[in-house]
Amino acid sequence: MVLIGVYSSKKLKTLEDFLVAGRKLNLPLTSASLMATWTGAAAVTGYTGWIYEAGYSMMWIAVATTTSLLLIGLVLSKRLRKLSLLTVPDILEKYYDKRTKNGGAFLIAVYCIGIVSGELLGGAHIMSAVLGWDFSTTLLLTAAIVIGYCLLGGLWAVAVTDLFQFLLLSCGLVIAVPFTLQKMGGWTLLHQQVGYLDPDHLNILGYISFDMIVAWFIIIFASNFIAPDIYQRMYAAKTGRTARLAMGLTGLWDVFLTVAAVILGMSAFVYFQGTVNPDLALPQLLIELFPVGFSSFLMVTLMAVIMSTADSLLVVAGGTVCHDFLGFHKKSQLKWVRGFTLVCGLVSLGLCFYFESIMDSILFSSSVYAAALFIPVISCFVWKKGTNDAAFYSCVGGGVVTILWRILQVGLNPVIPGICVCFFLFVGISVWQTR
Repeated sequence: MVLIGVYSSKKLKTLEDFLVAGRKLNLPLTSASLMATWTGAAAVTGYTGWIYEAGYSMMWIAVATTTSLLLIGLVLSKRLRKLSLLTVPDILEKYYDKRTKNGGAFLIAVYCIGIVSGELLGGAHIMSAVLGWDFSTTLLLTAAIVIGYCLLGGLWAVAVTDLFQFLLLSCGLVIAVPFTLQKMGGWTLLHQQVGYLDPDHLNILGYISFDMIVAWFIIIFASNFIAPDIYQRMYAAKTGRTARLAMGLTGLWDVFLTVAAVILGMSAFVYFQGTVNPDLALPQLLIELFPVGFSSFLMVTLMAVIMSTADSLLVVAGGTVCHDFLGFHKKSQLKWVRGFTLVCGLVSLGLCFYFESIMDSILFSSSVYAAALFIPVISCFVWKKGTNDAAFYSCVGGGVVTILWRILQVGLNPVIPGICVCFFLFVGISVWQTR
């Protein structure tokens, strides 16, 4: 993958080449890049761990994710490609002002860094399970590999490696899922064993409350509809049709991932009966059930797909800081983009020692981002009466409330009060200033 980065670096002539691959990604590359980026630690290791821990209650996440991806393809993909921008903050500047763009850029950098932190955690857990090394060593190794080829090749390197990583994952899952099911005695027996061990695992409301379902739908829909990695792929696609088809295929791919996660997560629950860390449930299951050589291959596929998400978001984070904060556009400034990509990677590495789990890191980052930016960004497409002040203060208000709610541990999921504050500030200030 580092060699791919070296090769891809020869294609870089402008910042546009680094951030959106010169807007030349065809359908296979766009689709594979989206699918591989989407299938990170949250979608594979983290989500399987949640199924292992709470069963069908976690299916609500999959419903929200698949629905949101298909809707993005239907209503946003072509419009985004037509804009031909570079980042999400470019939209904020186009429709509002520089101040709002800077605020959005800061939040996007925070979001990307938090997600990358979760991906590095997932990769380190897998490498630790395979190699038998201590967690800190594998964490440093994972970070070094991901940051390395991101710095070399930008989105060209990411897109090409994503295609390779997607093919690896597809082969791995196609083999692992039916083999695991066969080892567990088939779906009927597996289902019966789960029900015997814990009937609540088979209940879609067994471990979840209504306010949690609402919070998840808000987080997933809002963060996906303004996800910087999705926008980046839409900008990079050759045509609007390519962008739409790629998003549709990604939504269908998520259905397959959900089925795989349910089978693997339930199998891990029956096999370990709650005795292992949820983040380690999938890697440990593969090690226990499969021969050494084949389990190592499956671990490589998991590692590859986790890296595909981390590298994509590192490129977004570094590009956002340089392009949106500092206004770099020329090839001579590519070194600054690479420099800030390195900084973002190191910050993500540091945060790995703060967050409790993969999903903790990813959900918190998504909550802050969704609460602060969903209303201002989406209003650019559906409500043209938003004012500059409304966009800026709603962005700040939503983000601050979400962070404070998390710190204070009030009880209600932080994204709900955060996005409500953002909505009322945006609409209230806009109506007041345009009355």
